[in-house]
Amino acid sequence: MNPKVSIIVPIYNVEQYIYRCLDTLTSQTLKDIEIILIDDGSPDNCPKICDEYAVKDERIKVVHKNNEGLGLARNSGIEIASGEYIAFVDSDDYVTLDMCELLYNEAKENNADVVYGGIFYDNGKTIRAKSCVRERTIWNSKEKVKELLLDLIGTNPNERNDTIMEVSVWKALFKKSIFDDYNIKFESERKFISEDIIFDIDFLRFCQCVVVIPNAVYYYCVNPNSLSKTFRTDRFRKVKILYFEILRKLNCIYINTEFQERTDRFLIARARSNARKIVHHRGIIGNDEMMRSLKEICEDKELTNILDRYQLNKLPLKYYIIAFLMKNRSYRLLQIILRK
Repeated sequence: MNPKVSIIVPIYNVEQYIYRCLDTLTSQTLKDIEIILIDDGSPDNCPKICDEYAVKDERIKVVHKNNEGLGLARNSGIEIASGEYIAFVDSDDYVTLDMCELLYNEAKENNADVVYGGIFYDNGKTIRAKSCVRERTIWNSKEKVKELLLDLIGTNPNERNDTIMEVSVWKALFKKSIFDDYNIKFESERKFISEDIIFDIDFLRFCQCVVVIPNAVYYYCVNPNSLSKTFRTDRFRKVKILYFEILRKLNCIYINTEFQERTDRFLIARARSNARKIVHHRGIIGNDEMMRSLKEICEDKELTNILDRYQLNKLPLKYYIIAFLMKNRSYRLLQIILRK
């Protein structure tokens, strides 16, 4: 008898967090699960810890492999998963004890292909919950799911938020048969800066029913001390690679007029986010590098074309101001606004 849920956990160099993660998984109120631990060539004691947990809990499978990154580690788990649904958990995060039961019951009740929950943000000092819906919301046809997919990439100009929810595969259950029927795999995050967006396009295009519930089920852990270590000024160049891949994939699903405004907002939002990070890291990279990086974004040809054709005045005021300053290359004012 196959388990109801397979939980896939890529593991790399997270020795100080892994016990917390695995304890919440082995203590799930839904007992009919399997837990697939993918040791992605971890250099610390994680491989040993995984094996120790597997001895104690027969529901745990361990795969030891060479390091290839998060996306390809998830693929290794998909290949051996036998559950009716699949969940993905990052090993430095943790989950509510009823995550699987709550999401699985929703999936069965609605015959859903995907069920999303909300997120707790844990910065080590405070925990806050965030959900994109106030009550259960269902997209129950292929056409409605196609509209949802566009909202995950970029909303219409007058919407307050750039997307209706974060594109992340944790906090969700995905029907295993769709992986099997359409050979769905993850791209490497070393190839695309946000591999989850590519996965969402590949998976949701084949879905008939998506459910989102307000209950927060996943603890996403933020380490403020690591932000400066991971910051890179070339991030927008990587965003552009992702942007063109999104365009390529959407061209196979929609006509251009359906998605252009959404992908335009996607790039505007990513440009704004990257510009803000550059300004906030000016103390690390220096004023000259900050200015060079800001100009590289604002003078990007693709972004310039988008800012020229987009209805900027329909954006929320704070977003409109930043986009207007980027379009007109008012770098001094842009820095002042982005510091806030």
